[in-house]
Amino acid sequence: MAFKTPHETAAEAKIAKAGWKRDKKTGLWKCFRDPERGRTFSGTAVELARQLDAKAPSSED
Repeated sequence: MAFKTPHETAAEAKIAKAGWKRDKKTGLWKCFRDPERGRTFSGTAVELARQLDAKAPSSED
């Protein structure tokens, strides 16, 4: 059994908040929120969190 680093745990919390979950059948990350519902990702949680950070709008209200 592999242990998660604090970095991996934080990345999983961030992507879960964005609506992504690990599909148990395929092992892929799958989005369950609109507008990206049904989209899949085959990398690690850290890579997905990095992509979500890059896509996030830079200005916050």
